[in-house]
Amino acid sequence: MRKAQPVGHSCQLILGATEALSRARDLLVRPSPQSLDMACIPLATAIEQVTDLQTASAAPLSRDLNAALAGLRREIDLISRLLENAASYHVNLVQCMIEASGAPAGPMPHMDSRQRLSMDA
Repeated sequence: MRKAQPVGHSCQLILGATEALSRARDLLVRPSPQSLDMACIPLATAIEQVTDLQTASAAPLSRDLNAALAGLRREIDLISRLLENAASYHVNLVQCMIEASGAPAGPMPHMDSRQRLSMDA
């Protein structure tokens, strides 16, 4: 049987994930290939902490913990939008480069805007 984690542990996970997402957001504001690569590390950190948070069995959430989770959800939504915009930017850039080169263009990958990073808490 899994031992319940203290609420402080959940708070640390939320804060850690929020800070990692904030670092990723700073990088994704300018979606260069380098910044996208560099954003992978804080995104992986945030994913790990959110996964730990989801698997932790904690007591009922306090008001402070609910507020922290709301902030984390906002940060995830912002990151999701930035990643979607970065992907669109790079797809459009490749399309323009293909058109400018005169090479025959193959089918472009379909991007479903409904696919988003989400968290259930």
